[in-house]
Amino acid sequence: MTDSTDAGLSDCIELVGAMWELEVADHTHERQARHASAMLLSGSGIISTSATSEMIDLVERALQIGYVAALKEVEGGDHDDDILQWRPDLSGS
Repeated sequence: MTDSTDAGLSDCIELVGAMWELEVADHTHERQARHASAMLLSGSGIISTSATSEMIDLVERALQIGYVAALKEVEGGDHDDDILQWRPDLSGS
């Protein structure tokens, strides 16, 4: 790997780490986000590849950020109509 790639990776790790601290760490859904990312990673086969632990941690944190962002949208009602389309049994009819 070249030095510029290493620097880019370091910047990416730093950015994802900062976003994770802001959006995931010690928040209501941290446990659920950790569980969801672990399930995705275990089913993806990435653990058995030659990926470094640093790369796996980066992917795991990025997944957790996305999971928490999605949960916040659902909690905020951004997908209420969609949810009723996906799950018509929730409409009470």
